[in-house]
Amino acid sequence: MPTITAEHLHALLASDDRDAALVVVEGRAAVVPGPGARGGARHDGGMVITTRDAVIAELDTGANDEQLERLAQRLDVALDSLTG
Repeated sequence: MPTITAEHLHALLASDDRDAALVVVEGRAAVVPGPGARGGARHDGGMVITTRDAVIAELDTGANDEQLERLAQRLDVALDSLTG
């Protein structure tokens, strides 16, 4: 079962916080607000996988489900290679 899914990227893109990030903490992925947002930077030792702005830059604003799925797969493979 993948740690990072297209649903995580959908949630990240849906965030109103430009600095929101997708992090992995204790093997679970979550979208967290950026450091400037109320309650931001609450990833307590988690690994930042990507940010909202980075996903937008990678896929442009017209990203479709297939593109998000491919990006999620690439990010998941990269995470697996880092965590072994």
